[in-house]
Amino acid sequence: MSEKPDITAHDLDESTWEDFASFFERPEFGGCFCMFWEFAGTDEEWVKRTPTQRRERKLELLKEGRTHGILLYDDKKPVAWCQYGHRSYFTKLSRNKAYERTAYDDVWSVTCFCVAKEYRKKGLSRLLLHHAVEHLRQLHAPIVEGYPRKGKHEDDEVWQGPLPLFLSEGFTIHIDHESHPVVRLDLTKKE
Repeated sequence: MSEKPDITAHDLDESTWEDFASFFERPEFGGCFCMFWEFAGTDEEWVKRTPTQRRERKLELLKEGRTHGILLYDDKKPVAWCQYGHRSYFTKLSRNKAYERTAYDDVWSVTCFCVAKEYRKKGLSRLLLHHAVEHLRQLHAPIVEGYPRKGKHEDDEVWQGPLPLFLSEGFTIHIDHESHPVVRLDLTKKE
């Protein structure tokens, strides 16, 4: 897949940390710092966490090598993000009724897509998913799992990705659910 003109992809690491942090300070992302699925506490505790606390914890996870993702840049400006990691990194997934059935499988997860408002509807989520899958393929991940949202929703409500995006990239429904199915892509199969 060729990149969009002037759009480049970079992994989250200490050299891209400040770009990541400034990206998540945008008002449309509510100061989450892509910590929701990595947060071990309850939903009530999540709401009480400040953006500063979330940012600090995300940096700790980065330094521990326990958080991964891709930033897309337009020139030098971060404009989109996708988080992925081993399923075990996302403790909240195991407590969600829709996803607990796959909690002990050896899979990697794509959990979040964030695209700056002015860059939405330009194919960046597809580019993010492509980069995430290719990176996981290089890591010899056997299976990639996603948790998209079914139906029509506002852009801000499909941060786990829309179902048609995953299906168009070769994922299949592993567990059907009325609103959030589990989709998978087997990376052990030859293309």
